[in-house]
Amino acid sequence: MTQSMMWRPEQERLSGQALTDHQLDLLRERLAYVSERSPFYRRKLKEAGIVPQDMQSLDDVRRIPFTVKDEMKDSQAAAPPWGDFHCIPQDEAVRVFQTSGTTGRPVRIMLNRTDWHENYYQQFMHYRCGYGLTEKDIAFFPFNYGLYVAWWGFQTAMEKAGLMVLPGGGQSSKDRLRNILDWNATVVCGTPSYLQYLAEMAIKSGLPLAESPVKRIVVAGEPGGSIPATRKFLESAWGAECFDDVGSTEIGNFAFECQAHDGLHVIEGMYLAEVLDPETLMPVEDGEVGELILTNLCCESTPLIRYRTRDLVRASRKPCSCGRHSMRLEGGILGRSDDMFQFAGVNIFPSQIQGILHGIDEFSQEFQLLIPRQGSGKRLIIRVEPMSEQVSESDLIRARDYLIETVRYRITITPDIEIVEAGSLPRSEGKSKRVIRES
Repeated sequence: MTQSMMWRPEQERLSGQALTDHQLDLLRERLAYVSERSPFYRRKLKEAGIVPQDMQSLDDVRRIPFTVKDEMKDSQAAAPPWGDFHCIPQDEAVRVFQTSGTTGRPVRIMLNRTDWHENYYQQFMHYRCGYGLTEKDIAFFPFNYGLYVAWWGFQTAMEKAGLMVLPGGGQSSKDRLRNILDWNATVVCGTPSYLQYLAEMAIKSGLPLAESPVKRIVVAGEPGGSIPATRKFLESAWGAECFDDVGSTEIGNFAFECQAHDGLHVIEGMYLAEVLDPETLMPVEDGEVGELILTNLCCESTPLIRYRTRDLVRASRKPCSCGRHSMRLEGGILGRSDDMFQFAGVNIFPSQIQGILHGIDEFSQEFQLLIPRQGSGKRLIIRVEPMSEQVSESDLIRARDYLIETVRYRITITPDIEIVEAGSLPRSEGKSKRVIRES
């Protein structure tokens, strides 16, 4: 493909020693910064004997201790509400968010003016250029105001960049669909599962979604955007090009998909990325699956050093046809090490089930995994629903049997399938709860 728009081409084309030198310069500055401003990091770095000027190579970086979310939770439990890992006092914060808390207590994050108005903007301008968005675009954001960062940073950055923003909070899903069509939105953002739900609702209501002005959909918050079957459904139902978007409340917005659709580009001018074996914590070769470790190189409020994201990725250093030389995450986020569960001696990721299920037309795009108590003798249950009430019983039986056989072949377990009424599984504009453990 021809080269696409870039926000910082002088950085996005960096590679090899030039990139390493750029990152190490910023890393030394961040280490000195957190040592001065964060009691949390002052302790960690002192105990590890880390001196900023000692960081002369990537091998030196691996001497720095990791940061994990549980440490941040413990810090805030000991010194509520903010803990001692932030680098700014409360009166400098202009925005606060918290994590979803799906793995326990949520973590609260403060952002100062520089991070919210400048660093977030810089991050999302990389995304905007990757997606090919311009001032002519009209962006619809179907989410409600609250403590979860969701799409707030992207929306704010798009406003600053000159796009028209349609705020879709405080509306029913039906009203959101109508407004997307009535206001001629060209870009719609949301979680994959919620945009799937809107698409299913449009199909049932006879709304001409695929013929609308929407030309791009941006998905984040869940696996799906980089799962081929999910992407195929979304692009067909919306008649639009799908782009994956990743980031987190704690670490910020670190990777985006370009128009070549060949993985997610890490913003290496603002982040130092490592891919390590989650067990040995040693670097893996390009093309091997490992855990993504990130270090903020520009953040002022909460710069995290060697943060274990728990995201499993497959990195590539091959230049992209879009012209960028930055690390690419092939296939996006493949799963999470803390989402993985073991059943019958097999390591299973919900995204594996999702990839299989989304290729079966008779079922909707929603599902749940019910994990029985260990030693109960029960099978894993996959709870699904028909795509519509019009799907015949014989077609459902055939789809059920195909799902069982495919899971048995690809994952090597035999599940039970529970088919519930069409539309009865819970929908959310935020992250869907996919895994339910038997108490």
